[in-house]
Amino acid sequence: MGFISSDRTQSDLLGYRIDDFAKSDKKSRFVLDLVARLDLKYLFRRYSDQGGDSYSPDMMLALWFYAYSNGITSTRELEELCKYDTRYMYISGNQQPDHTTLSRFRKAHLDLLSEYFIKIILIAREESISAFNHIAIDGTKLKASRSSRHSYNEAQLEQIIADIRRDIVRYMNQCNYAEQCNNDQLDLETLQTEKARLEALEQKLLERKKTLKRRQQELKPEHRAKHQVSLLEPDARFMPKVDGLNYNAQAAVDTDTKLIVAVDVTNQPNDQGQFVPLQKQVENNLNPDPKRGYTSDAGYHNTDDLEQLEQTNIDALIADPAPQDRSIQLRPTTPDTILNEKRRIERKDFVYHAQGDYYECPGADQLVSVKDKGKSIVYRASKCPTCPLAVYCLASKKNYKQIHRSKREVYAERMAVKLQTQKAKQRMHERWVSVEPVFGNLKHNLGFRRFSLLGIEQVKGEFTLMAIAHNLNILFKMIRKDRLTAAFSRSYAIIGQHIALSKNFLVKFYTNFTNIFKMSHLFTFYQVKTC
Repeated sequence: MGFISSDRTQSDLLGYRIDDFAKSDKKSRFVLDLVARLDLKYLFRRYSDQGGDSYSPDMMLALWFYAYSNGITSTRELEELCKYDTRYMYISGNQQPDHTTLSRFRKAHLDLLSEYFIKIILIAREESISAFNHIAIDGTKLKASRSSRHSYNEAQLEQIIADIRRDIVRYMNQCNYAEQCNNDQLDLETLQTEKARLEALEQKLLERKKTLKRRQQELKPEHRAKHQVSLLEPDARFMPKVDGLNYNAQAAVDTDTKLIVAVDVTNQPNDQGQFVPLQKQVENNLNPDPKRGYTSDAGYHNTDDLEQLEQTNIDALIADPAPQDRSIQLRPTTPDTILNEKRRIERKDFVYHAQGDYYECPGADQLVSVKDKGKSIVYRASKCPTCPLAVYCLASKKNYKQIHRSKREVYAERMAVKLQTQKAKQRMHERWVSVEPVFGNLKHNLGFRRFSLLGIEQVKGEFTLMAIAHNLNILFKMIRKDRLTAAFSRSYAIIGQHIALSKNFLVKFYTNFTNIFKMSHLFTFYQVKTC
């Protein structure tokens, strides 16, 4: 098997080239140049030397890169664009792969996209466009390919399974009757086929029920009964504050260039536990750098990750979801302040003394540990009944103030202190104006609000393709602003040559068309003359 070759500079009968029609589109040439710099040996090795010729994989890869960079994810739409849009005709070399071929290529090589994603980042780093010293991490919800129409809770699943089991018994009885009575009116083969289909459906539903049971353990008891699982796309799930089935897409973004440097997709409804895996991926993609710092919003805040980041000396800033619960003052709030403000006493008004392992309250009482609950310790005061601030401190029906302190609370307190510095506030502002616009570009400008593929593994590959498309657009804009070197600007030199040849092309086209018209006129005149 070989590859269908194409020459974008080949002239046709009228003297035009597909290269001439795409001379004004700089990005298509840029994408082809960039794909040419990738190592595609593993992609080519996947093609057998037997069978008919295939479309060249580098052309197909460039076609998908260019399509996603323009927000095109539909295979049928891309098929049509290859027929009438000169930009896509130029990349495909005037070839017209159908939607089935395009879909198969995308699905078959999703696992290689992470390698190409990293290579494009490394190419950008070689151009010294950024030091990649400040990385912002955030996540967003993207809808799954399937709708929530075929999603059911536990009670509904049990009812469906019971109905299917009754149908299986009915078909089983009909099969037995057909075998014993030799009744020609009953098609035994059809009955057995339908019985096998129902049995397979029963097993599928039982698997979905197990998935639902596993997810229910992660939810609060009051939400478990309403939680649903999709029969068609079980990897996707319902998440708070968004409609339908969704995935949680994660991205790490360089705050200087807004290039995406690491991606991941999970079906967890929140960002808890996603910071460290993404941070490690950034270090692997860009190579470790002790000067590199990370920032993220409060959705990633948990003491387990904070402990791991501190122990590995990672410069990270994670916003605090509950700053009012951090006791980071050197002294407790004075009673006069509480009385003048006429507000309730909050946890931040207390001070924790690590040396004596106790809390000091605004009323000068000490809260000592009274109970170990495994992951946390309970501290209780002893002078609350006689304290003049009790009305501002105690909850109703409580006689003594209690504070539950996590055994890893010290890491949250250190992070809270770190967040108070002016440098930290500046970095958090840079995070907000860098990673949020990236998701805005993906969702609004490029229209990536829903995945086209099914399953968590395919979705991860498609989100990598979305990130590649975003990075291609960023790098292309840098070329236009002269932020990249000549190695990246090779397309512009080629474009200049084509613009210089545009007049010659028009003259050639007009001359050839005129000659053909004259030849056809003379041929008609000759036929009339001989008659």
